[in-house]
Amino acid sequence: MLKFEPGARAYLSEIRALSTDEDDNDVFVGMTVEESTWYQGYVEKSFGGTANRFDGSQEKYLELQDKHETARLRVIETEHQAAVEKTTLE
Repeated sequence: MLKFEPGARAYLSEIRALSTDEDDNDVFVGMTVEESTWYQGYVEKSFGGTANRFDGSQEKYLELQDKHETARLRVIETEHQAAVEKTTLE
């Protein structure tokens, strides 16, 4: 389960970083609930200076980050395209 500081959920939603899965769990866009939970934990450890960067975790983080950013940008592009199409139809 993902946990957020006050205001973080609103910010992450605004930048299209959050979604929900088929079971209504919060997830990072493009990730499963398991990947999202692992990713959030790794980011917290990384910012806290306690992440192990020598056990393959850093590589896993980078793979998930790429997967997430690709999906997030796809969401933004889809929203943008819909807005453009709506404007041209009006």
